[in-house]
Amino acid sequence: MAPPADGSCCKGPGYASPADAMAKGPREKLVYVPCIQTVEGRKDYLATVCVDPVDPDSPDYSKVVHRLPMPHENDELHHSGWNTCASCHGDEKSTRDKLILPSLGSSRIYIIDMSDPAQPKHHAVVEPEDLKAVGYSRPHTSHCMKSGDVIVSMMGDENDGAKGKVT
Repeated sequence: MAPPADGSCCKGPGYASPADAMAKGPREKLVYVPCIQTVEGRKDYLATVCVDPVDPDSPDYSKVVHRLPMPHENDELHHSGWNTCASCHGDEKSTRDKLILPSLGSSRIYIIDMSDPAQPKHHAVVEPEDLKAVGYSRPHTSHCMKSGDVIVSMMGDENDGAKGKVT
């Protein structure tokens, strides 16, 4: 089936295409950076950084304005993604209110509540034993689908062997 003439993939928040988002969308005011700790005993965290283009002279501009520490050590946060596709638009019921944070080192997947964009907080955790129970480990990258589902690529099997899958 061909996509609609406007280039949209489905109904949801966002824009019909990346070009549409660049032309019509506001500039981001905050960005989220996974910060991986390599020192034993330190926990990874999600940094919220102010990049408000309206006030680049603000003392907060380009500064970390919030840190959300992960509850466990050795997570190695990896490629995050949203619960709802940003390229989809038109359905006010769909919101980008959860950030999916796979953790390659620990085989956890953190679901982060983004209802307050300036101060993300923990919503839920998929634990390693839950992934291994269905044959997976080492989550790498999350991506939302036009169906509303989220897929996560896995680099390992239930024994941490290199037989990854996308699920």
